[in-house]
Amino acid sequence: MSCCLKSPKGVTGLILRISFGLSLLLVGLNHYMTMEAFKGMATEGLGVLEPLGAIWALILPALMILGGALFVIGMYTEIAAWAAGLALASVPIGLLLKPIMSGVPLPGVLDQVIDSFIWLIVLVLVLNMGCFGSCKTEE
Repeated sequence: MSCCLKSPKGVTGLILRISFGLSLLLVGLNHYMTMEAFKGMATEGLGVLEPLGAIWALILPALMILGGALFVIGMYTEIAAWAAGLALASVPIGLLLKPIMSGVPLPGVLDQVIDSFIWLIVLVLVLNMGCFGSCKTEE
């Protein structure tokens, strides 16, 4: 039997998956708990796209919570990847729209863009070594 808990890489993958999932879940919950501030931050600088930003500010935390929870329990990996990936990939896109739509200086958003790409890189790591499912027998 080859199991997640029988190799250092498996244990690391399991810990990474659970900590990433919990972090994503907690960030999503925090966005809902501070919705007015989050909505203001999400819509600020989008110009004519502010109504779209307001709608996305309601959807984004739900995707984070769904993806994070599914990563924590290690089930429905495809849904977890779609939910988390869509949520996380939308952040740099939204941030980079702000300089185009309203003249927000590009250097003002680059730190946040880089942070959001770090989240996406960790998502890739989780999907590549996250120890999903049960133990499997080798033949």
